[in-house]
Amino acid sequence: MTSHIDRWLNFISNEGAVCSHIRTEIHDPGVELLFNADSLKQIVEGPRTSPLFNALRTHLTSSQPHLLSTLPFLMAAFTDAAKKRRSALLSGNSFTMDAHSLAMLFFSSCEEILHDVGDLKEDQVWRSRLGLLKVVEDESLFNPRDENAAVLLKEEVGTCVECLSLIGGKFLWRYSHAQRSSSRQIKASR
Repeated sequence: MTSHIDRWLNFISNEGAVCSHIRTEIHDPGVELLFNADSLKQIVEGPRTSPLFNALRTHLTSSQPHLLSTLPFLMAAFTDAAKKRRSALLSGNSFTMDAHSLAMLFFSSCEEILHDVGDLKEDQVWRSRLGLLKVVEDESLFNPRDENAAVLLKEEVGTCVECLSLIGGKFLWRYSHAQRSSSRQIKASR
């Protein structure tokens, strides 16, 4: 699955270059491979260590900036797959997340990749981040009763607004993220 992900991501990131039926013939099987029931279980059980996110981290942080544009597409595809395969995900597992919570878990993992990329690919990072937030909005993924999602989105939006409002946002973005990461570690140790 992950051995050809770089070429597949390059292909799907170049939407306009290929006629729609050829794109669909390559796009759909790729989504099925990435988000089959077994792959979804791996993502849900440990998104930070799943083969998909390991491959994404490798390819998105070292490849061309245009590949970052695939994160919103992947999140939308994951959300759709999680909704379709929810019953397969729950069978034999101890977690009881709904599809929205699973999608927010995916969102969180995508945001981590964008934070790892940092300011190196500034414009595309912001476009990808906005695309991810658009998927959250379009799929109605935000549930104010989900405390983890609320905290995650509040931190992301707050950091984005702060960064955009200040000149020299490149430095501030790293600084704000570092502060936020250390405050999470402090909260977790309590």
